[in-house]
Order: sequence, then structure tokens, then C-alpha cells
Amino acid sequence: MELCIQLLNARISKHQLNELDNDFKQLNQAQQTLQLNHLYESALRMSIKYDFMQNVATRILTSNTPPAPFINQLTTTDALTFFTPALRENKGFLAQDTQGNNVLHTLFKHANAQKLAFNYVRSLMLFESNDDLVKALAQPNARGLTPVACYIAYANKPSTPVKHEFSALLALMEIEQKQNPTAKQQLANILKGTDLNETSILLSAAYLQRSTAQVAHLVKAV
Repeated sequence: MELCIQLLNARISKHQLNELDNDFKQLNQAQQTLQLNHLYESALRMSIKYDFMQNVATRILTSNTPPAPFINQLTTTDALTFFTPALRENKGFLAQDTQGNNVLHTLFKHANAQKLAFNYVRSLMLFESNDDLVKALAQPNARGLTPVACYIAYANKPSTPVKHEFSALLALMEIEQKQNPTAKQQLANILKGTDLNETSILLSAAYLQRSTAQVAHLVKAV
């Protein structure tokens, strides 16, 4: 077991929670990510400790920026749910990895077609005031792509999202484009010359506000 995990476990077992912040600050980003992942994995293994582990993660990230490798590994809706209270603190939703991705970029790019996160993210925006989450939705990465654009460009999309997720995705597109109306042009540039399936063409048309025929013509352009 990694030393940083042993230290974390020791602090928790001895109820030395006030030391967690200082310990975390002494670690490199890889070790910080190991600690955060350990909290999440422990919560999944022992559901009775879920809330406690979630509170520990929140305690740590309230005064520390999420490390880049952590942002790069947050790929599931379940992980986002666990870390949501922590990411609400200290502008965690706006933190970026080395490629300029925030947690929404990573989550949407690696979307699981059987368990999409759009409805969950939209619900957070509707029922819990969090301006940073709204801003994160329109935040471009190093390639100029927003989280929704990353989903359209890179995620595995074997079929159109189920109705409630599709409706939420359209709502997220609208929220994004009210903040950053020019962002969609970068997706158009990325899609040129790519091979898109029917679902990707449909979603691209909705995002770019063009017809499916126009998108089909666009992707054939080189």
C-alpha cells in the first residue's frame, strides 16, 4: 500500500482530520489523486461509510485545487456524484488538467451510453445554485472544445440517448451557448473529415444549429 494511503488511513483511524489538509499539500499530484481515489473506492466498498468518506473528500478539496490527474480520471457519473460536494468548494468545477479539461470534459468525453450524466448535471444546475458548474459547462479546453462538444466529438455513441438524457443534453447545449455562443464553431472545425455515425450527425446538427444534411456535408469536407 502506498505511503500516502497509509498516512490517510492513519489520520482517519485516529480522528486526526485537522491534519488532512496539511498532509495533502505536501503530496505531489499523483499522490493527491491516489488519496482522493482511495476515499471514493472506500465509500463504494463500505456503503455505511459513504457519507463520512464524502465529507473527508470535501474537507480536503475545500482548501486545495483538484489535481490534474484526478480531473483526468473522473470518468463516471457515480464518481461525479461522490465528489460533487467537494467540487462545489474552491471553484473545483473550473479546475483544469494539463489539456485544459475540467471534470465535465472528462466525464462527457468518456460517457457510458448506459449511464449518462446529462440529467444529473442539469438537475444540479436547476435545483442547486452553483455558478461555477454553469461556467464549467461553457469552459473551453486547450482545443477550444466545451464539455458537450467533447461528448459529440469523442464519446462512444451507439444510439441516441434515452429521452430524459437527450432532453437534458439539449438543455445543456442551450445553457452553454447562452454563455459562449461562438464555441460551437470549434466543433465544426474538429469534425471536418471525420467519420460520424448517425447519432453523432444528429447531435452535431443540434449543437451546431444546422441541418443533418449540412453536417453530413461538413464532415466530408477536407
